[in-house]
Amino acid sequence: MNNENTDTVTDKGLFELNCPACHYETSLPSDADLGSVRGNTKRYSGSEFMLWKCPQCQAITSIDPVDFHDIYSDYPLNKRKLDIFAQGTYGNLLRRLRHAGLQKTDSILDYGCGNGIFVEYLKQRGYLNVVGYDPYVPEFSSLPPAQSLFDVVVNNDTLEHCDDIHGMLLENLNLLKTGGLLYLGTADSEPVNMSNLEPEIMRLHQPFHRVILTEKGLHKLVTEYNLTIEHSYRRSYHDTLRPFSNYRFLDELNKAVGHDLDRAMDPSEVNRVFLRSPRLWFFALFGYLFPSAFEPAVIVRKQKPKSPPSSLSASSDDS
Repeated sequence: MNNENTDTVTDKGLFELNCPACHYETSLPSDADLGSVRGNTKRYSGSEFMLWKCPQCQAITSIDPVDFHDIYSDYPLNKRKLDIFAQGTYGNLLRRLRHAGLQKTDSILDYGCGNGIFVEYLKQRGYLNVVGYDPYVPEFSSLPPAQSLFDVVVNNDTLEHCDDIHGMLLENLNLLKTGGLLYLGTADSEPVNMSNLEPEIMRLHQPFHRVILTEKGLHKLVTEYNLTIEHSYRRSYHDTLRPFSNYRFLDELNKAVGHDLDRAMDPSEVNRVFLRSPRLWFFALFGYLFPSAFEPAVIVRKQKPKSPPSSLSASSDDS
C-alpha cells in the first residue's frame, strides 16, 4: 500500500524531488512551491511538516518520510463511530455507488477501510458481501488473496494517504473483476496557497496525507490506465443537506478546537465548544451552502483488455 518516500534532502540542503503523480523532477524547487504546516492531531500539533507543490500538475507532496505503522498506531480517525453524522455522509457515498450500478448481491472491498465503519454501514443496509482492508488496523490488515476479485472496490479518502499512488491504483485494479466498478475519492490541492497553509490544516492533514491531487490530476491518473470515467464528482461526499453532515461544519469544528482531531473526536470537547459558538450551529445546519473545500471523486469501470486489430492477427497467422 505504501513505499518509502524517495524524496530526500542532499548534504547541500537542496531537494531532490519527484512528483508521485506526474513524475516531474527537480533538485532546485522554487521557494513559492514550498511550505510548512503543523500537524492536526494531538501527537503532531507541535511538529512542522514540509510540503512541495508540483509546478507541473499542482499535486502537493509531503516531503518528510514517515513510518506508516508508527503514525497510524494512534490515529484518531480510527476511533470513529457510526453515529448520525457518519450515517449522513456514508448515505451520500452509497447513493453515488448505487447510481453507478451497485447491487446488494455485489462483492465489495472497502480498500483503506480504517476501523471499518463503512463496512458496518453497508452491512446494516443489506450489502452483506463486503469486506475491508487496511494494513494499519489489525482487524483488517490481511489483503484479500490474489484470486479474490470484487465487483466493486471503494478507495475513498485513501489515495492521498499513500506515497505510491500509481502502485495503489494498480493494486485496486488487480482486485477488481473485469467490468467491475472502482470508486476513487480524494482531497483537492488546487486552491492551496503554499505561502499561507494555516487555513488548510484540515485538508493537508499532516503527516498522514502524502500526495494530494487536483481534480484534473485525478482524472489524468485514471485515464493513464485506459479507464473511462463513468461518473465524476467535485463536491465532497461529506456535503449533504442533513444537519451536521457537511464539510464546512467539519472544517469549522476543527478550527474551534485548534485543529486537533483528538479534541474534535471527544464528545465532551465538542459539546463544550458548541455551547459558546453560534457560528458552529449555523454551519451545522447550513454548511452545505457554504463549502470550504472540495473532494473530487470518480467512478470508473474496468474494461476487458483490447484485442489486437484483426489485420494484425491475420498477418501474424500468415507469417
